[in-house]
Amino acid sequence: MVVTQTQEDQQKIEIKQINTNKSDNATHDILRDDDGQADIFAIQEPYIDSKGRTRSLPHLRVVYPTGHIEQLDDPTRPRSRSLMMVHTCISTGSWTQIEIPCADITAIQIKTTCGTLRIFNIYNDCNNDNTL
Repeated sequence: MVVTQTQEDQQKIEIKQINTNKSDNATHDILRDDDGQADIFAIQEPYIDSKGRTRSLPHLRVVYPTGHIEQLDDPTRPRSRSLMMVHTCISTGSWTQIEIPCADITAIQIKTTCGTLRIFNIYNDCNNDNTL
């Protein structure tokens, strides 16, 4: 994805998307093979450990769906099936999470010199389109 202000001044944001099928190995592989190039990871069906966390790297900030922590203590609530990771090269002062009360949607808003960019990571179950 490329956001352009002028021909001389370009801002690029690289987004990598993957469905890891809840696999710890798949999560590890995508992060290891990236070499720090991606600015944002959009992951569906992420690996979540017994403490409610996924695997990450020090240069990535994990963004869980709204209510992720609360759903860990409530077996009647659906498990998170979406998350994002934002590279630390994107200042925390320039982006915020968009609060969406759904375990299948994670969203952020980034303010750039070109304007505001909203990125949605949506897990859509193959059996229905309730998330949409």
